[in-house]
Amino acid sequence: MIALKTKTFHILNGDALLDIFPSELLTGEIIIARECLVDGPVSGGNPEEFWETRAAFIQETYGEEREAYFNEVVTEFDKIKAIPANSEVNFWFEDDLFCQVNLWFCVSLLMPVAHAIKVYVIKPPLLADLPDWRGFGWMDRHTMAEAYLNRQELSLTDISLLSNLWDAYKSDDREKLTHLASIKSDNFPFLEQVVQAQLDRKNNRPENVLKQIMEEKQTIDFKTIFQEFGKREGIYGFGDWQIEGLLEKIK
Repeated sequence: MIALKTKTFHILNGDALLDIFPSELLTGEIIIARECLVDGPVSGGNPEEFWETRAAFIQETYGEEREAYFNEVVTEFDKIKAIPANSEVNFWFEDDLFCQVNLWFCVSLLMPVAHAIKVYVIKPPLLADLPDWRGFGWMDRHTMAEAYLNRQELSLTDISLLSNLWDAYKSDDREKLTHLASIKSDNFPFLEQVVQAQLDRKNNRPENVLKQIMEEKQTIDFKTIFQEFGKREGIYGFGDWQIEGLLEKIK
């Protein structure tokens, strides 16, 4: 009997990670998750409807043409769906809500072969057992390689948990999200805080913090507001575009 050769995949949450990815040390196919599923609608009864919903939102909100979205974004997720059995999959994702929602979705795409693959998650090191919300941003190729050496293997239970979290997020099932967040996983110790941050969006937690920052700092300078929000609410992992959208909303 001929043993099947294991294929290795590295799934990066965003193009920025490519610049610091230790490609000279690690082999395997790189796939980029180019989405911000934490922002905007995620409705759709089937994959085609889902992608159309996202393409329309991205075009309207960020000016990305529909054709470019399908060519540069959807094709990468199609690569994840095509990952075969007997593969090794490495997810380079952080603990914040932005990254976690993307991770939940990516993992859900792997469910048909979840029982027949090895799945790992690579995250930035903790600061005294607390998350460093700067994420991979401060790291270089050397520290990224070190993080890889400390990668965590996900069990089938973990994989199912993440996939179920995506289902609950997509359907905005707050009760199910709360229940899933209470399930303990050594690989995702901050899950309860992250899910709570999502639930608190209904009560305008991010917008209220932005208002507070502007009042306390007596400023409308974007850079100042953005940096201060990152210090106070790094758990959201919001980028420039998300903060700009929130500021526009509270005007």
